[in-house]
Amino acid sequence: MEAFDPGVTIVLITYNSAAYIQECLHSVRAAAPGVRALIVDNASNDGTVEMVRRHFPEYTLIALPQNIGHSAACNLALQRAETTWVLFLDHDTIVSDNWLPPLLATAAAMWPAVGMVGSRAVLVDQERIHHDGGYAHYVGHMTLRNGFAPLADIPCDTTPVEVGAQASTSLLVHRERALAVGGFDPRFFIYLNDFDLSLRMRLRGWRCYVAPQSVVYHRQGNPETSWRGSGGYPERRAYLIYRNRWMLIARIYAPRTLLVCLPALAIYEVVIAAAALRKGWMHAYWRALRDVVRLWPTLRFHRSRIQSSRRISDRELLSAYGFSYVPGLLQHPAERLMQQALERALAAYWRLVCPLLE
Repeated sequence: MEAFDPGVTIVLITYNSAAYIQECLHSVRAAAPGVRALIVDNASNDGTVEMVRRHFPEYTLIALPQNIGHSAACNLALQRAETTWVLFLDHDTIVSDNWLPPLLATAAAMWPAVGMVGSRAVLVDQERIHHDGGYAHYVGHMTLRNGFAPLADIPCDTTPVEVGAQASTSLLVHRERALAVGGFDPRFFIYLNDFDLSLRMRLRGWRCYVAPQSVVYHRQGNPETSWRGSGGYPERRAYLIYRNRWMLIARIYAPRTLLVCLPALAIYEVVIAAAALRKGWMHAYWRALRDVVRLWPTLRFHRSRIQSSRRISDRELLSAYGFSYVPGLLQHPAERLMQQALERALAAYWRLVCPLLE
């Protein structure tokens, strides 16, 4: 068995990150002195690049001339890094002092089965847990473990937990294994790209874990695409999530899964379309579906490669845990009741068809 190598490069993808980047990198410098870091900037125009050059000269900076998207920038970092592990960190985070050791300790303890290990992400301004990793709901969404739970209600467990999927808020990834499955899909641009990568790595047999002792504090993000429960919901975010969800399903699910889950997927799609109509997102919804149809030849090609190399079944890959919505998305009691009814119905259907999956 290959020996465990703890070498790690910390990677941040920045885009107009001037409001957060100094606080983030100061916390990284304090928590992980001497650890190499790589910042890939997606053509910021707000002074982010100048801040990094001036205040953090010890870190490597790649300033791109145009915004190539989060996924492509992550792939560039995977290619440039020279260490066994790459630790992706969101630009709008602050890391705790004991942030890095639990991630590497979990990776070492679970070696060689492990492919990635995530931190506990806390929404610092709301005093809520953002996520402790998550699970892949079979309708194509990531269910966040402890998602948006009040921080005071969830004890900080010291035991690493295996999860079904991960988000890249603070995510330790085995570099060669990520590259072996093709890295992040650049067609996703941003959103669900980390979810998609974690599922493709799991299909190859590499497991995902969360180390709850490793804590990062998550801020508000980029207003063009981020949303934390207040203000207007960005239409671009809605479009990307609609589109990327279907790209994920089209590439990753086995044929039998698509067949037996089709009734539930159809019902869920009607619910999604109705919500888009009521919330004024129909333009984003139709644009997303149009783009999935346009991309189908490419998706079919990548689907064949993914399916030919899978080592676990969708019965192991997918689940039917309840959804996790950003507080504020469901604003009326009727919406919450409909959500609960839908979750119960989808879970019951999953219990019925799960034994039929390969």
